[in-house]
Amino acid sequence: MVTVSDGHAYVKPLKEEWRALLVHYAGPTAVIVVAVLLIAILPLAGLFWCCCYWCRMGRRRRPFDRKYDACLKGILAIILIGLLTLFLFGVVCAFATDSQVETGSAEAADSLKAGIRDAREFLNATQAHARWLLVVNYRELEIKLNSMLYSIGVTASVKLGEFSRAVSVTTLNKLVQQLDGVREQLRSVHALTATLRAKAEELNTGLRKVKNQLLQTLAKCDQPKCRALQDKYKIGQLDTEIQYSQMPDVTELLNNVSALLDSDIKSEVAAGQQVFSDIQRGIQRSVDRHMPDVSQAIADIGKKLAGVADEITWMAGNASAVLQRQESSAAELRRLHATYGPYRRYAGLAAAIALLLITCLLAWGLMCGVCGKRPDVYGASDCCNKGAGSKSLLCGMGAMFLLGSAVTLVLLVYFIVGVATQRFVCDPLTEPRDNRLFGDLEQLVDFENMLFNERRDPDFNMTAALLRCHNNQTIYQVLHLHRLVNLSETSAAVRGSLTRHVAALRPLLPAERPVAILRPAARDKLRRLADSGLSDFDFERILAALETNMTTLALDSLARQLNSTAASLQRPLFAEEVRSLRSASAALSALMHDVLRPMLDYSAQLNSTATKLRDGLRFNHSSLKDAITYLMHETSEAEVFLNTEGPDRVQNMTAGLADTVALRLEQYVQRLAAAARESVGRCGPLSHAFNATRDAACRKILMPVNGYWMSLAWCVVLLAPLLLVAARLARLYLHADAYPGPLVEAGSKRSTLDIEGKIAEWRGRAAPSAPPEPGATRVLLAGDDVVCQLLPPAALLHDLRERLPRQDEDAESGIHDAE
Repeated sequence: MVTVSDGHAYVKPLKEEWRALLVHYAGPTAVIVVAVLLIAILPLAGLFWCCCYWCRMGRRRRPFDRKYDACLKGILAIILIGLLTLFLFGVVCAFATDSQVETGSAEAADSLKAGIRDAREFLNATQAHARWLLVVNYRELEIKLNSMLYSIGVTASVKLGEFSRAVSVTTLNKLVQQLDGVREQLRSVHALTATLRAKAEELNTGLRKVKNQLLQTLAKCDQPKCRALQDKYKIGQLDTEIQYSQMPDVTELLNNVSALLDSDIKSEVAAGQQVFSDIQRGIQRSVDRHMPDVSQAIADIGKKLAGVADEITWMAGNASAVLQRQESSAAELRRLHATYGPYRRYAGLAAAIALLLITCLLAWGLMCGVCGKRPDVYGASDCCNKGAGSKSLLCGMGAMFLLGSAVTLVLLVYFIVGVATQRFVCDPLTEPRDNRLFGDLEQLVDFENMLFNERRDPDFNMTAALLRCHNNQTIYQVLHLHRLVNLSETSAAVRGSLTRHVAALRPLLPAERPVAILRPAARDKLRRLADSGLSDFDFERILAALETNMTTLALDSLARQLNSTAASLQRPLFAEEVRSLRSASAALSALMHDVLRPMLDYSAQLNSTATKLRDGLRFNHSSLKDAITYLMHETSEAEVFLNTEGPDRVQNMTAGLADTVALRLEQYVQRLAAAARESVGRCGPLSHAFNATRDAACRKILMPVNGYWMSLAWCVVLLAPLLLVAARLARLYLHADAYPGPLVEAGSKRSTLDIEGKIAEWRGRAAPSAPPEPGATRVLLAGDDVVCQLLPPAALLHDLRERLPRQDEDAESGIHDAE
């Protein structure tokens, strides 16, 4: 009946298709028809039942049970107990489901608001994640790539020096630039050795004088102190152990170095260093000339990605704004529940309470009928006898007729709302696949055209998007965003664009050929430097000469001992010896202070300078000559390399470095594509929010609604058997007497009843032995011991009516029986 074409829905006329519609919805239609009939019939049936019942009140009744009525009452009571139990189950379910409907309705607004809030949080987190990946991370990568690009020239120059071994000229230049320091150090060695020799001569002269003086003085002194001094210090051995005469002379070496420096060796070698530096700067300039284009290409890619991030942010912001506007729906839903919810609650509770009232009336009547006594014909018994039970059952039947229609009306409303909502809302949302309604909705709302303004993928629709979202795929996959931003094509375009710009990075070597790093004059001077003697100079001799002690005896200790000995000889007899000892002590102290200590300082300086010269001129080789020879050879090899393989090698190195930059960018784009497909905006939280909102309506409200109308339907279905059983039991509970036995025969015509045995039993005496007289009539009235004998029928009737003026329906029935 419903077709969708070009975004418009077409409905066939109901007059033409009502038969097909009726057949298709035969089940729900039957339920609705039966419910409507019950709503209309139950009040009429109740009215008809009341009229019939009151009309029968004037008719006579049989006052006692039939033969099998007692058994029938028990069976019917058991059946009524079972029916009431089932009925009560429906009543309890009605109360429970109505309470669940109320709880679900009260929570629906909060669930909707929570679902909207979760969806907005998901959108905000997704666009923030996308912006961080597309903008922030790319900006960091751009800084890194630009740094790598601008270092390509420097890196290529350094790598060229390593490959060509042209760094040797740099080492040579450093070596030559140190010659000024070497000359100063040689001058320092020359000066220090001359000073040490002079000081050594002075020390040697002074020690001889002191030794001669002490030997003469101690020879004259025969005191134990003097002999002890002579034995302990062995004054005769007082001398110097200086071997400065073994230190080599550096004068010639100094002259050679000075001559090389005067020949401008430093500028010659520096010129070679400048040649290689010019080559490196040329490479750097040629690379840097094209660097802005490459950097701009990288920046353009960043702008494209930033545009994508802005578009994603715009889309997410619009969706979030729409959801924010929908938050008013939650407030409106809460307002509607607060306004109209109580009326629905009252209607639902009223129906359940009506069923509970019916249950209570029937249960009370059943309890009185089962447990109470038979009814009294005078009506003077208590209110819990079988007559009261019969009246309670009759009241329950009246309540069924009176309230059943209202309950059925509530049932019908809930049935229509529940089934329609289940069919048209919850079923499509729970399982959209193969759902006709959802399919028509997809044709009515062109999801693909709404997103992309085109139609090319018949499998892309709301159902597919919803199922992908439930499978926790990313938004990029769910919404087919590759049609807006194809990251694979972007990766290929980025690679191609960057490759084209990188191809322009062609470093150039100087046009002059052949390249000469060191001129012949510089090479000649370097050879002279190698042959200058610096390599052969034996600095170890200087260091070995400095390792010996200055004197054979410690002068400061000897001077103190002389003073001590002089102090012990303070007598007029040894005045001359005392003066001589004190004079020798003073001379030793002066030599110690003025000569020996400066010599020690000079020796330390000379030791340090000689060590620096020895270690500083080797340049990681065994000698200076070997270092110069090796470095000059390396420089020659570098010249050959630069003149032959240099240009190609530089091109290859630059291309390799540029490829590294392009690879980094391509890896980022691939990582971006992988993140978009696998991690950014996973739809699981949105699916949970959707399911929670749907379940708040379908599970917490609709399922209790369906349970409610099913509970009412259960009870309504049980009304018919309850009416039948209750009506039959109500009539049985009105019988005042039990089954009297086989003497009583029911029928329209009463014959003479010979019941003298019963009369005698009731009166407590034996029955008369004589048979009754001919023509006598004996009548037993139910509930009274009245016997009429030997009276004609007319007198009998008159007597009965006179004696029983206050008897009720049972008595009248007895009189009718007598008639």
